[in-house]
Formats: sequence, C-alpha cells, structure tokens
Amino acid sequence: MAEVKKVWNSEGNRLFLGYPSQEFEVLENAIYNVGLDDYGRFFLVKNSDKFSFNYKLYGLETELVERVIKTYTSTSNGNLGILLNGLKGTGKTVSSKIIANRLNQPIILVDNNIKGIHKFLNSIPQNITIFIDEYEKIFGDSSVMLTIMDGALNSDFRRVFLLTTNELYVDRNLIQRPGRIRYLKKFEDLKPSVVEEIINDCLEYDEYRQECINFISNLETITVDIVKAILSEVNIHNEGPLAFESIFNVKKLKGKYNVLLREEDGTLSQVAKSVNIYPRPMFNEEKVGYRFEVNGETIGMVSRVVNFNTIEVSPLTDDKGKALGFEAPVLIKVEDADIVNYSFAYDGYGSEMITKPNSNVKSSNFLEKVVESIDEYENSEDEEDNMPVTKLKMESVDVARSERPLRSLNESVDESMTWNESPSYESGPMSSGEIGESESAG
Repeated sequence: MAEVKKVWNSEGNRLFLGYPSQEFEVLENAIYNVGLDDYGRFFLVKNSDKFSFNYKLYGLETELVERVIKTYTSTSNGNLGILLNGLKGTGKTVSSKIIANRLNQPIILVDNNIKGIHKFLNSIPQNITIFIDEYEKIFGDSSVMLTIMDGALNSDFRRVFLLTTNELYVDRNLIQRPGRIRYLKKFEDLKPSVVEEIINDCLEYDEYRQECINFISNLETITVDIVKAILSEVNIHNEGPLAFESIFNVKKLKGKYNVLLREEDGTLSQVAKSVNIYPRPMFNEEKVGYRFEVNGETIGMVSRVVNFNTIEVSPLTDDKGKALGFEAPVLIKVEDADIVNYSFAYDGYGSEMITKPNSNVKSSNFLEKVVESIDEYENSEDEEDNMPVTKLKMESVDVARSERPLRSLNESVDESMTWNESPSYESGPMSSGEIGESESAG
C-alpha cells in the first residue's frame, strides 16, 4: 500500500502536520513558532511574514550575507549551517534575520528544547530554514541539534540551520565540521566607522564628538545599544561623557596590552611605546605567527603569548621571525596613532628603571621617541610567566590637554620591556564595520 503524503491541517491558528483533509500541502514563506499541544502533537503558529527592522542598521555584514545566499542557491542539494557568535548587540541576530529573509523559504523559530522536536523538524516535507537564537541557552550540551542535522541528511528536502550564540560553547562536533556548520563568524565590538556613523546620526552637540569617540573606544564592550545610550545622555544633559563616567553603567578597559620587542640576540631592540590602536586586539595562542604592522611597515611577528595582555614580537630578521613567515595575517595595524602613555620595565635580570610620559605628541613612527623621566614604580610577580617584573603605576594622560615637550632617551637597553596599549584615540582612520542594531537583538 502506497504511503499517504502528509500535509498541513489547520486548527484555529495552529498548523498540524498530518494526513490530507481540507487544507494545504506546503507552508507559505513566512516565520513560524513551534509548539506542543496537550495531546503531545507538534504544531506551527505563523509569527509574521518576514523579519522587519524599524530602526536603522549599521555596518551591514553584506559580504557574509551574499556568500551564504550564493552558496545555497548555487547548489541543488545538501544542508547548510551558519553559526554566528559574539556579544549581545553586535549584530549576529540581525545578520541571521537578513539571511533568513533572503533565503525566501519558511523560517521555523526554535526557542525550546522540546522532547521529540528533532523528529518533527525532520518530518517537514519541504525546504525550510531553522533559526535558533542563543543556541547555547536552549540546547547547551544536548545532542538534539546533531540529531536534527544528521536526520536531515537522509531527507529529500534541504535545511538551512541559522544558529547564534553569546558564548562559543557549542557541541564540539559542530566545530570544524563544515558538513554541519559551514560558516562560523565571530562578531566583536563595533568598528570605528560604525561608531562614527552612529555619532553622526545621533549626537546633537558636535563639540562633544571627539570626547565621545575617545570615551567609547576605551570601553570594555562596544555595542550599538551602549553607544546610543551614551549619546542620549550627552544630548539630554548637554555635557560630555567624562562628566558622567563615574555613574554611568559601562565598564572601561582593565589593564593595558604589552608588546615585547627583541633583537636577534634576544635583547630588546628599541623602547616600545603606547599608541592609540583601535579596534583593540585580543591576544591568545591563536595569534602566534601574526604580523605586527604599523603604518604599513611590518615590525615583526607575534612569536609568543606571555599572558592575556602580553605578547612577544620577533623581528623578521631573526630565525624565529623568518620561520613564522611574511604572509601571516596582520594582528595590529596602526596608522598615525596618537601616543597616550609610555611604560617600560626591565624583567629583573638587569638594572631596574621605569620611565613615565611627560607629554603626548603626534607621531607616525612607532619606535621613534621615548621619554627619560624616572618615576615611582612597584615590584610585582607575573603569575603567568613566573618572572619578576618591575611595573609602572600607570596614569592616563589626556592627549588634548598635554603641552609638555617630549624628550628623547638615548640610553641603550638590554632587557625585556613592555609596551602598554591604551585603545582610546584622538584621530586616525576608521575602518569598515559590522552590523549593529538599535535594539538588543544579540
């Protein structure tokens, strides 16, 4: 006896997958929520025709969207998985919604890990997009998604899996498995160009523009919601963010980034100084082998990650630098950055000396000028490297207000020194950005 094809039956606003009655065979292209009735039957409820945005979108991730659409439409079979990860409010959910709209097929929103949901989703007899926002909160370590993906492989219909996570904590079988998750994109802080665009759109008092840029760039987290909240406060009270920073609910960066620059013989090549670098990098073992580029010039290669905030850069002239190669990606790119502060310290194997800035100046040469004043310091233990380090008690210096001259230091140095990065900036080009939205869409 031939199997009877299942179709969608309507009971009120609920759509049940069952056997033919008076209803229709396929879902229309719309957005649906999944539910379970009192009898244990799965159903769909139409949510809306498509995702809509009643606010301006910033820094659209056009390249990613177009790549996903081209990949899917250029093939006639096989499933496609996209995992977008990042801070809430950085644009991953908006990106997912734009992709879902462009695919032009039914979108199934999954917001609960209901027992048996994998069988229901795999039984839908047409191509669909399965959208799971904040995947880790719904499924965690559950293998349900693997079951859905693997079950879909045996289906006559295609599935697009759109997953977002606030933390990259997903079943390891989804990672480095392009057959399941083809595209993995990490969304980070807003790019400077996006911050500038929001400021252009929202700031009512142009005299606070630079202060807003400096303040925002020095935050621990930078999202559209945070930027707009700061600008709203400025507009309401007609005062710059420095006037309310002590009571405003945002976090500034903790600590500085350090770069150890060494000669071929292992000694420090020159004194490194703090400049305005934005966007700020995240240092981890994956960054070993990256180029360190300033004003188009490769200073060296990242050869070691000492700790979360400290990396060592080997010049391209030594064996370690050569081994890492010229063609590695750029980790840090600085163009005409402002000097914010200086700090360098011996690592306990030489005489101890700490210098502190007398001023801030514009400079396009990363290793050009240093200061010679000696100031107080404190000894501390570097817990990660088990090496005694003499550290400076850092004091931020306002670039705009500093008028004292910069003096040069001609003394040679032969031990490791550190460069402390302060990401706030007074000027410098803004790079292209990523998606952001005015609501906390994730």
